[in-house]
Amino acid sequence: MNTNLLPNSKLGWFCLGICFTGAVLKICIFFPGLYSVLFVFLLFYFCIYLLSPPYLTKYWDKTFHWALFASFLFLLFSDTNQISKPKQTKPFFREYLLQELNKSPLSAFESRIVFGLVSGSTKEIPKDFKELAKESGILHLFAASGLHLGIFIGSLQFIGNLIFTKHRWISILISLGIGFLYLYVLNFPVSFVRAYLFALFTLGSSLFYRRIAVSDLLIISSAIIAFFFFSDFLSVGFLLSFSAVFGIFYLKPSLDRMLFKNSKSLFKDNFTLTIVCSLCSFPVLVTYFKAFSYGGIWINFCLVPIAGILLPSLYITLFVQSILPNSFLLTLGGWIWTPASFILSLFLKFFQSLSDYERAYKQWKGDISTLVCLSIFLILLLWVLHRFNLNQKRITNLIVSILLGLFFPFSFLYQNSDSVPFFSQFGKGFFTFSIENSFFLYGVCSPNKRLEMPMPHKPIKHILFESETCLQNVLRLKKKHKIQDVVWYDRKLSPFIRFMEKEGIQIQSSIHLGQNLTKDISLFRYDGNPKEILSLLHSLKEAEKNNSQKHWQGILVLDFPPWKKKEAKEWVLYQKLLGISKVWKIIIVEDHFEIPLLHYLTNPNLL
Repeated sequence: MNTNLLPNSKLGWFCLGICFTGAVLKICIFFPGLYSVLFVFLLFYFCIYLLSPPYLTKYWDKTFHWALFASFLFLLFSDTNQISKPKQTKPFFREYLLQELNKSPLSAFESRIVFGLVSGSTKEIPKDFKELAKESGILHLFAASGLHLGIFIGSLQFIGNLIFTKHRWISILISLGIGFLYLYVLNFPVSFVRAYLFALFTLGSSLFYRRIAVSDLLIISSAIIAFFFFSDFLSVGFLLSFSAVFGIFYLKPSLDRMLFKNSKSLFKDNFTLTIVCSLCSFPVLVTYFKAFSYGGIWINFCLVPIAGILLPSLYITLFVQSILPNSFLLTLGGWIWTPASFILSLFLKFFQSLSDYERAYKQWKGDISTLVCLSIFLILLLWVLHRFNLNQKRITNLIVSILLGLFFPFSFLYQNSDSVPFFSQFGKGFFTFSIENSFFLYGVCSPNKRLEMPMPHKPIKHILFESETCLQNVLRLKKKHKIQDVVWYDRKLSPFIRFMEKEGIQIQSSIHLGQNLTKDISLFRYDGNPKEILSLLHSLKEAEKNNSQKHWQGILVLDFPPWKKKEAKEWVLYQKLLGISKVWKIIIVEDHFEIPLLHYLTNPNLL
């Protein structure tokens, strides 16, 4: 396999220009006038080239011109102002799936799992299951990933080759046509687009007895996405999809040579495939989410092969059921679903057992650039070894294998500073964070918002909240993480007191939540309720009286309803008249309040 990263054809260089220009526009989005600067530069370059004498330009690299010309066309014709929108399954396909699943003998839970698998929509699966899948690192199996389309087209190609044994081109055209239809009904998710382009160029080139270079395949596919789906270019889904296939194309051959060189078993192929995909997706996941599922490595190793059998069985079962008359479904419906139902139950059983055993889901806070740099270094090292054929010596392979084997345990045990609050959820009306071993829930919890427990360095031992609307989330987190110390700061004598005492929840009614946040900080939240003004002012003075340390600071977060926004600003103007001393920093919550609040707690001198 050609492991060169640069294009191998003029079309590849042409598309590289589109990728480079699109990346510059994406990365430097806040640079004023960048579009005009690039356009004027390219126009000036072509004018110089066309007006220069031939003897001056005959030594210029012609392949480089293709890239510049593509950049110019990209700036002229591509819509770079696209707004990223969630990809929703086409309504008619959604209705079709619901009708077919209602006819099936599957349970309601199994139907939702099948709906998520086939439609590639994580919104369809139960929330608890989705959370478990995320922490287990297999959420990509229920999202619109290239794995689905690859299995779908591969299944069609396999069946087509059995039917059209002497006319393979018919099988390829049918597979690509139905594959595009599947891509359309899912509304062109970026990972599906990437997988379809791979299949299109790979199968299309085989019709003409040609092979497309790996670098050209990656660059041309990226350029098409940049030109027609600019909002998805360099998105999280784009990076995860392309990083995984980069590992398969460029790193897997290197790892195959280092580990069990003479073995050609499926076990080894699946193992090296899982490792390179995990390694290449690591910097993207850690950069964007500051989280990684280490247990997901071996869970994927076990479940992806089963998913490779489950998905084709579901596609075939749904197709057969849809073409059968209703009269036949009464007698054959159960038999039709038997193979798919068995594989699905096997998949779910394995998933439950593996995820319950150990998910090793790790979250970080603060600076994690060290881990990102280490993972990128290992990726480049594996590529260099294979590119320049340096993995022939046993000692080299041993050293690199040890480095790779130590990276995942090292990154799992990697710790950074735990001296600042770790914000995990925030929004208008509520925010949550953890300090040391305590988890704080401020404000009103929405019934549609599922709050999650952060994972700081010290295990969470205390949950503190102030609204009974958070009770459902608190009880779930208490049970899930086996936390004994839960405190409710109740100032209203709620009717839920007896129930909470029965659940082992302590009631604190004498002080506000956050009065003793740390020895250096007190943080109160006020929602504008006029009945609580006197109580709040009393608590502010009480907190100031009890904390006389030199570096102590009080923070008052005003989280007023939108129609009281003017009143919140008056609190700042008339802070002294309200009897609030200058040691209290008043912060008004807006739609994106978490930025000033987080910066103030971590860097008080910024505000």
